[in-house]
Amino acid sequence: MQDFNSKKDASIISFWPHRLAPETKLLLYNGLERIVNVGDSDSEYLEVKKTCDSFWPLDTQDAETGPVRWHPSAHGVFLVFRDYLRRVWVSDRESLESGHLDILLGLRMAFADQPEEIYWSFQTRALNEAWAKLRETYSNIGVGLRPVVAPNWGSGTFSYAPINDFQRAIYQLFLESWRAKICPRCAKYFIADKPGQIYCSTACSGGVKLARALEWWNREGAKRRSGLKRKRNKKEGK
Repeated sequence: MQDFNSKKDASIISFWPHRLAPETKLLLYNGLERIVNVGDSDSEYLEVKKTCDSFWPLDTQDAETGPVRWHPSAHGVFLVFRDYLRRVWVSDRESLESGHLDILLGLRMAFADQPEEIYWSFQTRALNEAWAKLRETYSNIGVGLRPVVAPNWGSGTFSYAPINDFQRAIYQLFLESWRAKICPRCAKYFIADKPGQIYCSTACSGGVKLARALEWWNREGAKRRSGLKRKRNKKEGK
């Protein structure tokens, strides 16, 4: 079987900067919003491929056929990554303790390196099962290029080098986790522009204001109309 890790030696990967140009960050976040909100259907899976082709989460490679991305048989793997992202998005404690963020960042690949059922864990069972399903179509499937994490002795920090836009977007959101929110009106996962933002759009915030105004009018307006009617009837001697 081909040694996928050997590809890393021939590749030069720059460390991903913490500060990105606004337009770059916007593109990454737009793609991530599209991924996290996609539904379960095959049609939505194929549709998101058209707009987010570079957001396939892994460098999936088959030793015989080459890159495997957005193939129908890989749909299950994609859905698991989407579900892990949804749980991390809401800071689900169990998900974070289970290492799902590590998987999203490409730092935990045991499901691909040791795919036999003996290595399955409860925390990643869904991913192991989806990967096993993918192996039914691509028996030599594996993960090729992987992110690089390197220590910096002088600064006492670690640098992270992602290998695709999905990992770049995840890492950027990791640095700004306060942006990950769910709209209380439409239940959409969205990236907030500022910490105090609650709704995903002016349509949702405006809709809430309108609903509150209507609720107030139905409650208070009825009292006012009733009061005016009593005054009018009293004045007319009724």
